[in-house]
Amino acid sequence: MFFVDLDKPNPDEIKNWMKINNLTVNSAARKLGISKRQFSRFLSGETSAKRIHTLAMQMIWLIIENKKMDRHENYVEKKDQRKVKKISIPIK
Repeated sequence: MFFVDLDKPNPDEIKNWMKINNLTVNSAARKLGISKRQFSRFLSGETSAKRIHTLAMQMIWLIIENKKMDRHENYVEKKDQRKVKKISIPIK
């Protein structure tokens, strides 16, 4: 996954998590339920994120990935439906 040590993720790992999930400092802080200032402290290394934050980041990643997969599956399903021609034959 993203973090070598769940108890102390380093700032580079957190930045990588943000990049992969296409998150800004504001959106990442909002998703984690913490202030922008606190999240900025994690990024600067001023304070360390706790295990609960690391686990929440992992969960957010899973949720985002699942949404991507759902969108892809729905797209493929709709695309497949367009290719199928339905013929109805009335039965007398």
